[in-house]
Amino acid sequence: MTSEHGPAPSIQDDFLQTLIRDKTTVNVFLVNGIRLSGQLAAFDQFVVLLESGTGVQLVFKHAISTVLPVNGRSLAREPTGVPVSGDKPNPVRGGVR
Repeated sequence: MTSEHGPAPSIQDDFLQTLIRDKTTVNVFLVNGIRLSGQLAAFDQFVVLLESGTGVQLVFKHAISTVLPVNGRSLAREPTGVPVSGDKPNPVRGGVR
């Protein structure tokens, strides 16, 4: 998607740049269930470099399911109370027994 002023900003790029700039420790969950931990060193269109105590790993983005900051700080905006991903309220049926 482009606009009159150039390409639209990439949410993914902004997120990864913030993690690199802040030297945030992350858990990277792969689609096969494996968890990798470390700090992101760099990324491009296809891969991320993850530094840890065991060295540097080149991880292909297509193998990544989730990138989760370990420090517990959210990089996202404040919660709005709006359901996400189609979440639906879970009404309690009936009374307490």
